[in-house]
Amino acid sequence: WDGGVGKTTIARAIYEAIEDQFQISCFLANIRDTCETNGILQLQKILGEHIHVSRCTFSNLYDGMRIIRNSLCNKKVLIVLDDVSDVSQLENLAGNQDWFGPGSRVMITTRDMHLLKTHEVCDTYEVECLDKTEALRFFCSKAFKRDVPEEGYLEMSHEVVKYTGGLPLALKVLG
Repeated sequence: WDGGVGKTTIARAIYEAIEDQFQISCFLANIRDTCETNGILQLQKILGEHIHVSRCTFSNLYDGMRIIRNSLCNKKVLIVLDDVSDVSQLENLAGNQDWFGPGSRVMITTRDMHLLKTHEVCDTYEVECLDKTEALRFFCSKAFKRDVPEEGYLEMSHEVVKYTGGLPLALKVLG
């Protein structure tokens, strides 16, 4: 899946709509970048703050995994792991199903479908690019504040849609 198709936007909207149905909820954004900059332990500490665990108790990844699992195994939780790029990120932040109590949900956004298969994720949803009609309407809403191009901009608008391949983020930026 390409970047800019709307995975994070969709995950954020779902999270905000249902987070109050869970005892604990946490949206860990930009995991790929955070891991490259600060490492997985930093993400475990951020998750730990959401589950009210002191930062000083996380001395290494294995401690983090143990503490997260022990803190969440009896709770109904909602965790969003956004922009996961490596299976080790999943293993260290969401382990497996026995880490969480009944009714818990873990949503993962990634560009790598194989990563989800490797971690044995049960249900997947692939976000598709906008078709030409949807893309044109979306671009026009950003560029012209209406559903159709202004007079004299139809051809250029179609070129933008073709150039972006229907990626919402690219359409938004160019609009």
